[in-house]
Amino acid sequence: MSDNPYRAPSPPAPPEQPATAAPAVAAWSHPSLDIPRPVRRPVEARLVWRGIFTMLGAHALTMVAGVFAALLFGQQNDYGPGGEGSTESVFMLVGVFGQFILGIVALVMGIGGVVGKDGGKGAGILIGWVAGIPASLIAGIAITITFANS
Repeated sequence: MSDNPYRAPSPPAPPEQPATAAPAVAAWSHPSLDIPRPVRRPVEARLVWRGIFTMLGAHALTMVAGVFAALLFGQQNDYGPGGEGSTESVFMLVGVFGQFILGIVALVMGIGGVVGKDGGKGAGILIGWVAGIPASLIAGIAITITFANS
């Protein structure tokens, strides 16, 4: 059986329903902006103080580590305070290295805390690190002078 070309055309199809239109949004809106932001803890004073005292304690710990290293590995010699292996040079080397490592750790933890959910402790870590730099510098100079005079 073949199609008859003289046959009446088939009736028109029912009209298609229009697609559901997306709700009107502002030109500057983006779907990713509609996602709720993660809940941040409010900045509490106790967390800021905890971060400050944590870093001040870490500064003190680097000074104590330098003193112990100087007492254990430093040698007394007659070549002056800049002599190789003297207690002063061992203390300064360990102190500067410890402060450098402490600075890296403080920046990573502080910025990570501020950007993450724990802004109070992160800010406290950064404040304590900055506040401890002059204090540890003055303490380091005093300890170096004490080692040089002994």
